Amino acid sequence: MQTIYPFVLTIHLICAIIFLGYLFFDVFIFPNIEKKFGIKIAKKAGNAIGERGTKIMPICVLLLILTGGMMISSYIGKDMGYFNSNLQKFLILKVIFALGIFIMVFISLSYKFILKKPSPIGKIIHPVALLLGFFIVVLAKMMFYA
Repeated sequence: MQTIYPFVLTIHLICAIIFLGYLFFDVFIFPNIEKKFGIKIAKKAGNAIGERGTKIMPICVLLLILTGGMMISSYIGKDMGYFNSNLQKFLILKVIFALGIFIMVFISLSYKFILKKPSPIGKIIHPVALLLGFFIVVLAKMMFYA
């Protein structure tokens, strides 16, 4: 794992930037389009952005989970334990937050593609995922210094 760790970390960071950037745009930037250009243009833009996001974001989430799972094995498990250091405690907390995001994405995509209905968490998923993602980034920086 040590030989491919830098490659896996790079993929993980790129996917995290794409994922959180999309959420930031959707939560803070995009809502102003309706105010500036009206509901008709905002709806068209929202549909176009959402269509592209639905294709890209599941791949990003999947890669985040796979690469995160690969990297976690370097810090947690077997001989190293699970809660022996602050790094491990922060890492477990990051995993819990990431699991929350994954569950929301899974529910949302299930409603969209399997049930063909609007998701019951459709209005809150992006702000909550952005907040959890923010805490994951902060924990990622803190875990090597605490």
